[in-house]
Amino acid sequence: MAETAAAVERTFADNLGLAGQMTLQGLGIVFLVLAILWGAMTLFKLLLHDLPAKRKAAQKKTEAEVEAPEPEAVPSQAETDPGELIAVISAAVAACRAEAGEPDPAGFRVVSFKKTHR
Repeated sequence: MAETAAAVERTFADNLGLAGQMTLQGLGIVFLVLAILWGAMTLFKLLLHDLPAKRKAAQKKTEAEVEAPEPEAVPSQAETDPGELIAVISAAVAACRAEAGEPDPAGFRVVSFKKTHR
């Protein structure tokens, strides 16, 4: 009986204060959990996406620095012979066909070759 008497003796202001206190605690817990989840998601993104991407980029950069040959001097368009250009393109196509395993890598014909000015 003493417990019910104590509950009855509470005033409306006491109940309102207790309800406000519980509401603030509930909101605080919800936002704390959201902040923890946000931090975890940011950490996962950093560990699983950003760091491996940076490592791959750094690795590709070092490989490119090691394997990159010095560029050769490219002759101007006035110096290039059209026959020479056709021969180079034909040799590249024949090498590609030989690499693909075709029986006759040179079994093709250049029908026409037109140079466009850009």
